[in-house]
Amino acid sequence: MSKKPGENTGKDGGIYREVGPRGGARDNYATVRDNERLPPTTEKGNSWVLDKRTPDSKR
Repeated sequence: MSKKPGENTGKDGGIYREVGPRGGARDNYATVRDNERLPPTTEKGNSWVLDKRTPDSKR
């Protein structure tokens, strides 16, 4: 499921990949921590898809 730029990641922090409006993968990645907002995309209409979820820090 894709997320829009500025949307909160909730407990799904990790490495996100940018995808186009029809689902085509772009060559742009972002590492976002839990409960943080996703960064802007390179083009209007694109969104983010979770590529790899990172483990939570217990410290």
